[in-house]
Amino acid sequence: MGSTRWRWLVWVGAGVSVVGLAVFLWGEGLDRANQWAGVLGLFVGLAGLVLSVTGGVRGRGGGQSADGAAAGGSVRMVRDVKGDVVIGGRSASGPVPEASTAPVTDAAGDGQSARGVRAGGDVNLVDGVEGSVRFDEPQP
Repeated sequence: MGSTRWRWLVWVGAGVSVVGLAVFLWGEGLDRANQWAGVLGLFVGLAGLVLSVTGGVRGRGGGQSADGAAAGGSVRMVRDVKGDVVIGGRSASGPVPEASTAPVTDAAGDGQSARGVRAGGDVNLVDGVEGSVRFDEPQP
């Protein structure tokens, strides 16, 4: 299902829900509607708290992704380096190859991925290095 169609369905569903809730509360009368609003507000507040806590926990990963990238040269992803990063020479470039069957991902599984990358050069994933990182490639 397309993104535009999905958004349209979400907005229509939300609108129908709000109208249905308004009709229900109107039918209950002012006093009972006030009681229902308090109970519903409690659950909406709890749901918001849960979503904000889970979003904060998930957001700490800081993953990097080059999934599906196509490059005539090398693809490099560098993260969390405490020293210098030195990239020597110009990267050799060539035609973008056909899709590879073997995904390139980091061994630790901590958020760096390069699945389905098509690169004419090397694919490098670097993370958590305390010293310098150097890519020495031959000049074309």
